[in-house]
Amino acid sequence: MRVVDDHGGPVRTVVRRGELIVAVMDSVAFASAEHAGQLIVTGSHGGASAGEYARRGRVAAVACNDAGIGKDDAGVAGLAALDDVVGVAVGHETARIGDGPDTWESGIVSYANRAALAAGVQVGEPLAEAFTRLATEWGHGC
Repeated sequence: MRVVDDHGGPVRTVVRRGELIVAVMDSVAFASAEHAGQLIVTGSHGGASAGEYARRGRVAAVACNDAGIGKDDAGVAGLAALDDVVGVAVGHETARIGDGPDTWESGIVSYANRAALAAGVQVGEPLAEAFTRLATEWGHGC
């Protein structure tokens, strides 16, 4: 088990297309001002607080864990509330909650908000494929 004891957390860039990146982190709380307009992959649940972090951070896209969806769809409620941000969740059975690298490497999209569906993200596809495609499409010409 890995314990993160610093609020900056480990953040790793896995895709770069021009000025656009896909950054992977264990928690959405590790996103910083440098991630504004970028795609972030997190191990966080997709609940209300995660959606607020993504909105305040002005990210272009965020991936979280569906955390089993839960009562009243609480596990993805924060993603559903995002209007202009691509918000997706991976199935809790496909990636470990709280583990950004596992979300990136193993996550299968289980939920996509309206913005994600409009951008072509499909439930059932590997997250890494979906976010690499978005970064390539959006980063074209950078």
